Amino acid sequence: MKAQRTIVPPGAEILLVDDRYQDLLAIEELLTGQGYTTSTATTGAEALRQVLSHDFAVILCDVMMPDMDGFELASIIKQRERSRHTPIIFMTAAGAEMSFIYRAYSVGAVDYLNKPIDPDVFKAKVAIFVALFRKDLRIREQADALRIADRHEQQDEADDLKIVTDRRYRNLAEAIPQIVWTTNELGVVTYFNQRWFEYTGQLASEAVGDGWKRAVHPEDLPPYVAKCESSLGGAEVFELELRLRRADGQYRWHLCRAVPEHVDAEFSGWIGTNTDFDDRKRALDAAREAVAVRDEFLSIASHELRTPLAVLDLRLHSLESNLTDVFSDGREHLRTKLHSVRSQGQRLTSLVNSLLDVTRIANGRLTLDRETFDLGESVREGFEHIADLARGAGCEVGIETDGDLVGMWDRRRLEQLVRNLLSNAIKYAPDAPIQVGVVGVPDRVTVSVRDHGMGIEAADVERVFGRFERAVSARKYSGLGMGLYIARQIAIAHGGSIHATSTPGAGATFLVELPRG
Repeated sequence: MKAQRTIVPPGAEILLVDDRYQDLLAIEELLTGQGYTTSTATTGAEALRQVLSHDFAVILCDVMMPDMDGFELASIIKQRERSRHTPIIFMTAAGAEMSFIYRAYSVGAVDYLNKPIDPDVFKAKVAIFVALFRKDLRIREQADALRIADRHEQQDEADDLKIVTDRRYRNLAEAIPQIVWTTNELGVVTYFNQRWFEYTGQLASEAVGDGWKRAVHPEDLPPYVAKCESSLGGAEVFELELRLRRADGQYRWHLCRAVPEHVDAEFSGWIGTNTDFDDRKRALDAAREAVAVRDEFLSIASHELRTPLAVLDLRLHSLESNLTDVFSDGREHLRTKLHSVRSQGQRLTSLVNSLLDVTRIANGRLTLDRETFDLGESVREGFEHIADLARGAGCEVGIETDGDLVGMWDRRRLEQLVRNLLSNAIKYAPDAPIQVGVVGVPDRVTVSVRDHGMGIEAADVERVFGRFERAVSARKYSGLGMGLYIARQIAIAHGGSIHATSTPGAGATFLVELPRG
């Protein structure tokens, strides 16, 4: 049997479930004229379909039905979130047995009626639940109205806040000396502050669309556009330099910096600034050019000086040997003077080589010629080159080695590193012993040089490794202040490090750590 619906003015909808058609008609007759809308179902399955499509004020359900009894139907209805609070009244001709009552309440029924139904009791109970439904419905409608009103109020407040924020944002943008601009999510410019128009001389009508691009130097426009396009949707700021044409036709360098804006975590455009730094850039370019010219001069001068110095050293060495043979009768003072001249020539050669190394380091041209060798043996051989210097300064140098000291390094450069450390110790700790330690561990080899001189102040320990730096006045100690700088760069080129520890008045220790290559 198809479900029957009695059309009455809207109020509350009631579902009647009973497999006996005549009982349904009788119940509908009792509800006529009460302002209710009724729906009927003769099976449990048909009732469930009704529940899926309607919200009922109350469900009146017969208990004894053939396909699905009232208890099973109520249990399923209560499992559905939308209908779990719908009141269910059972109708039964079985009498008010306690087992029936317990089971009715256990499946979620709110009441029960015995057949034949007492009309007055029936109408009263239905009226109570319909009144509760209507009251609940009014409460929900009021709550919805309040939510809508609150949403509108919040939206109005948000709109007002946005207007105030936009006005404040524009005022701030107009107050700063830089050019300020914004774009949408496609990178199309949506705003320039007044500074743009004052600087470029453009009118607002001329800058719209792509008109602003005419103020960008033709060489700088393509990389700028490419940068903008590649950064769309990104989360990071981007910077680049470009030239903008001033109202007088002169192009000046600007630093362009843009920050992404997001709305609800979605990229919404860029806010950017253009800062004129033309004067500073030209000064920096001039300084870089001056440094490049200086480095080129040092490189050329070093090469030019090395050749005659090398020839002079060879000639002095040959002359010293000849004098030894000729003046074997004790004219030692001539040989001493000649040896002094040769020593000064070697010192000048060392200074020239240091200048050349500094230039190479500054230009990133310090290359390594690696080979496998024992670092302990190399340190001893390197010391022989400055043994006379140590003896002349009254310094006794002790060299101790321990462990496996074989690795792959640039032999000449590491000998230079050790010589620079020893020369530094000899210079600042005359007439005092110097200890050199070379220790091998599985992954690296360390070289330490310890002196017993004046030491280094804590504030100067790191500074002494700078280019042309020294811990004391140049008037008291000779040199260009490049030895420790070159030593550190050699260590870094090998993937290692060098640092110093010192106690003023108690000497200093320089420690070099070198991976095995």
